[in-house]
Amino acid sequence: MSLAERKWFDLRFLPRLRLIVLVPLLFAAGCAQTRSLDAGDAFQRPTGEVTVLLMPADVEISLLTTGGLLEPNAAWTEQGRRNVVAALKAEMAERNIKVVSYADDSNPTYDVEPEHLQLVKLHEAVGGAIALHKFVPGLALPTKKDKFDWTLGEGVQRLRDSHGGNYALFVYAEDSFSSEGRVALTVALALLGVGVQGGQQIAFASMVDMDSGSVVWFNVLNSGVGDLRDPELARSTIDTLLDSAPL
Repeated sequence: MSLAERKWFDLRFLPRLRLIVLVPLLFAAGCAQTRSLDAGDAFQRPTGEVTVLLMPADVEISLLTTGGLLEPNAAWTEQGRRNVVAALKAEMAERNIKVVSYADDSNPTYDVEPEHLQLVKLHEAVGGAIALHKFVPGLALPTKKDKFDWTLGEGVQRLRDSHGGNYALFVYAEDSFSSEGRVALTVALALLGVGVQGGQQIAFASMVDMDSGSVVWFNVLNSGVGDLRDPELARSTIDTLLDSAPL
């Protein structure tokens, strides 16, 4: 059984972010589900050529142990990051969007300035909050119930000054695979009639206005299949994730 196939037997040790995303999106096992939001009439695409700054991909790929703990795998994560970056560039090329990469192709994920790394982590937090308060029934914030006005703050303007671009594209993604012991445990539980949740690939992306710092588009994806370590499957994930992007 391949690691990709083991995703079907995966019982996750779910941290807060996974719960935020899984609750509203897990409608059909094995199917990729997405939910997107945008600023609507408040979004005004600039005239002329549009430039998108691709921020370092925030990716983590882990092995799920027999005991249910997620052990990040550095080699898998690095491969996944590179595949996600390549898929993002290919998607932008198909849309005839001019792209500026935060880092060069030879080193697409490291050497991030501390202030900009904080923006990447801030996006992870803001994206989780959007998923929680816009998609989970009963958890809508009264001040944001009927509008979409999330921001990454003034740091985005300083990022614009140093790197350029009309918009910054941030992507967060998680993937994991069950160990042999975890598969055996899950099969044994299944024989006893105990059902368990299959593995989920989780990702979200935001397009941020470089002048204001506002999130003008957001999409979240939840899938029971996929493998970010594989270039073609990573491209499929990114294609689905960016399908509703307004550029």
